[in-house]
Amino acid sequence: MATMQVNTADVQIGMYVTRLDRPWLGTPYDLEGFQIREEAEIENLQSRCKHVFILMPDEEIEISAPRTSRTWMSSKEKAHRGYKVTSDVREELPAAQDSHTEISTLITDIADTVRQEQKLDIPRLETAVDVMVSSIERNPDAYTWLTRIKDFDSFAYRQSLSASVWATTFGCHLELDEGALRDLALGALLMDIGNTSLPAELVKKEGQLSSEEWQMVRSHVGLSTQILSKTPGISERVIEMVRSHHERLDGSGYPEGRRGSSIPQSAQIAGIVDFYSTTTIPRPHGKSISPGQALQMLERQRGRYFDEKLVDVFVQALSTYPTGSLVELTTGEVGIVTAQNPGWRLQPRLVLLLDPDKKPYGSYPRINLFDEADNKEASPRHIRRTLPENSYGLRIEELHF
Repeated sequence: MATMQVNTADVQIGMYVTRLDRPWLGTPYDLEGFQIREEAEIENLQSRCKHVFILMPDEEIEISAPRTSRTWMSSKEKAHRGYKVTSDVREELPAAQDSHTEISTLITDIADTVRQEQKLDIPRLETAVDVMVSSIERNPDAYTWLTRIKDFDSFAYRQSLSASVWATTFGCHLELDEGALRDLALGALLMDIGNTSLPAELVKKEGQLSSEEWQMVRSHVGLSTQILSKTPGISERVIEMVRSHHERLDGSGYPEGRRGSSIPQSAQIAGIVDFYSTTTIPRPHGKSISPGQALQMLERQRGRYFDEKLVDVFVQALSTYPTGSLVELTTGEVGIVTAQNPGWRLQPRLVLLLDPDKKPYGSYPRINLFDEADNKEASPRHIRRTLPENSYGLRIEELHF
């Protein structure tokens, strides 16, 4: 995705600013860039800069002004948002591997335990979640990458762990405390546990559901709540998160039709994460959409279904090109994002999978778009768009990097 220099006198609402003509330090702006939403923001920018660099929209991600306005973040709020990655992904991967294997096994055990009407081993689950949370706090890319390349037995298992990882990453960017992060991770992991009590053919059904089938699917929220309410050691905060994760700001959600602030923040977080994971992870016989399309849909739902500021933080937490997403470059090459370069959301690290003719690379070259952008002797590659999973027949779980 290319950038273009423009004079601040020519800046318009909807443009995404990626670089200033002065250092970010000392300004109220987010160093990873920001989108112009209001005339006041343009005036503020003109008082500080003569020119800026803006993101040029590609064929997939439409940069446009939303229908709802948002409050310009104050300097105090900016100062509070201090989440920092403290380890390199290459250092974090070995530390995360054993924990990831343990929690992946536990997800399978959870489903079997519920079906056999036995009690969940909450202490063991909490121990595994604590290790996961600590790893994500240091660097979320490691856990996200491991979840992406693992070949799960079912969509449900992968969706549960993915939702938990993204919810924890989300919570880190909100600077939640350790207890809140643990509950968030645990709640996201267990929020669809009620599906284990539904007929398997209903849960796996593709296409249009009948009115009766839809009511049965919606009942999974109540079933999940019942299961967790009878489980010793589960906090009320987790139960409330699970109970309300399908509620929406405008009252259109279920099961109670809650509105606005009556929906706990943890449930709103879970709702955003659930939407993203279910739309981007392919079902066995269904299609998924690309991360870019999913984030664009979330942007349109700001202020209607989901809290505006929470959507903004979630988009920032995932970055423009989330770790684990397939991307197509301006050269025609196809790769997968393996890690972010903090502060440079348009220039992540990649493993290349297909050459410009869409033929497989044998050795899977690794590149860092940040390094390429700094190379004055070569024309740097840029990401053109994100792709849905399994594009061009790629099955990441079956590849050996």
